[in-house]
Parts: sequence; C-alpha cells; structure tokens
Amino acid sequence: MGETITLSIHDIPQPDLVNEILWSQMSQHLRTACMKPVDGQTDFQPLPYTAGQLLGRLGFALGYYDARLTNLFRWAAGSAEGDNFTYALTPRNKRHLAAFVALVTRRPAPEIEGYLDEIENDQALRTHFQTVLKGRQGPMDQGFHPGRRMGWYAVARALKPRVVIETGVHTGHGSITLAAALMRNQAEGFPGRYYGTDIAPAAGILFQGPYAEMGTILYGDSLESLKKLDGPIDLFINDSDHSATYEREEYRVIEPKLSAHAVVLGDNAHVSDSLLEHARETGRTFLFFREDPINHWYPGAGIGAMFPTST
Repeated sequence: MGETITLSIHDIPQPDLVNEILWSQMSQHLRTACMKPVDGQTDFQPLPYTAGQLLGRLGFALGYYDARLTNLFRWAAGSAEGDNFTYALTPRNKRHLAAFVALVTRRPAPEIEGYLDEIENDQALRTHFQTVLKGRQGPMDQGFHPGRRMGWYAVARALKPRVVIETGVHTGHGSITLAAALMRNQAEGFPGRYYGTDIAPAAGILFQGPYAEMGTILYGDSLESLKKLDGPIDLFINDSDHSATYEREEYRVIEPKLSAHAVVLGDNAHVSDSLLEHARETGRTFLFFREDPINHWYPGAGIGAMFPTST
C-alpha cells in the first residue's frame, strides 16, 4: 500500500474491458440508488429500461460532467493537495464576484473589478508564494490561485479596514492575500492590521516576509483568541472549525466588538446557515456568492457576507 505508483498510457484498459468495468460499477450504483429511499419515498419502481437504454441515459447525463471528471483524474494523479484546494475562477464567475462585492461594500462595480485585477496580477505576491514553496513537498500546488479569496481581497481594499481578523489560517493563503490588500491600503494612507487565529502551531507557512509585517497570527483555540482581541473589528472572516455550532459561537463572541460598518464573511456558508441566522438575529443583510472553479473537479465553495442593512 505504501509503494509509489507510476502511471503510463499503457496502464489504461482497452475499450472492451472499460465497458465491462463501467457496466459493473454502474449496475452496482444503480442497484444502490434504486434501493435507497429519497425524500421519504420508499416505493420507488424503476422503469423497464434495457441495459443498453440505461447506459445511453447515463452516458447522456455524464456528458454534463465530462470536463469535471477529466479534471478529477488529473488532480488525483498530479496534485499534492488533499484539502483547501486552489484554483482560478471562470471569467463569468469573477464578474459575478465583482457585482457581489460591490453590493456588500456599496462601492462601484468598476472599482471592485479593478481590485480583482490587482490581486490577480500581483507579481510580488506570486513570487513570494513560489519562493516559500520552492523545494517543499505538499500540501500545496505551485502557482498562486486565490479563488474566492479574491473577494476577501476586494472587500478589504474597498472598506479600508483598520482591523481585519481571519479565523483558521491553515497554510496562510488568506493571510497573505489580506496582507497584500492592507499593504496597498497603507500606501494610500489607510493603515490597517491583520490578526489570524489557528489552533495548529505550524499554521501560516506562507505568512512571512513583508506580509507578516502587516499583522500577527494567534495560536490556540480560536474562541479564546477572539475573546482576548479588542474591537472595533471592521472585517471579520470565519474560516476555522467548520462545524455550524463553532461557527455560530465565533459570531456570538465578536458581535459586541464589530464596528458600526463592519462586514463579516463566512467561508462555511455553502454548507451552513450560521451566518444567515446571525444576520437575521442582528438585523443585518446576508448575501451569498457561489464559486465556479475553472479546470478543477471541486464544485467550489463560496462567500457568505453579513453587512449593515441600508436605510
């Protein structure tokens, strides 16, 4: 089980064997799917399709997943990442992200689009990323692809926050992205400070050099670290323990420390309603942006945003 596997084109089964393997797998999935109750429906009866008709229908549906399946196989054999996947966003998705951030920050969309271009073309940040990772084995792939973190950057640029807090630093992708925004804000006369929290002592490998000068990482339980930080907090990003209960508790702890114009971003909003519920309880507005990665099998996460309701 621990041996290194080397794949070649000759390892791929011939078409007739592929069909046999596919039918074996598909028939097993079909039996399982047809036996599994869905929405309380226990009397499911499959229609009398022949095996050929079923394969045809499955082939038609799988056609919608061709690119994603191709990317899945390429990732499985060629990526060092097992979580916190990195990828670029489709051009349309970036336009949607700009519209989302413009609404959250109440800034013109062209301004936000400029910030997204700014982070995407930040050569100093890309060089820093490659330099830190040079010669290292996993858990990150080469190439800086911030994905939805571009939205974090744009929010930080638009709001010009004095205090930014991110819970759940992990490798530090978000840390250096936010620090880059604060560096540009500072150059424009708007100083700000970054605080990250993470329970893992080794977290934040990317948070080095000039980016580390923009803030600090607090190690230990995120809730305890948040209790020790003073307000007002202008931008808060939840990306730590991804349980809905822990997420909700973070919002409860920071609530009295938020500034009047604060924006809260949730990295868990694609699977949790914690930020939506907190927004409703506190009379704020909630909005969600869904990622659409390019050239990756992962369907994407997103950004939940809580911000003051306009009057």
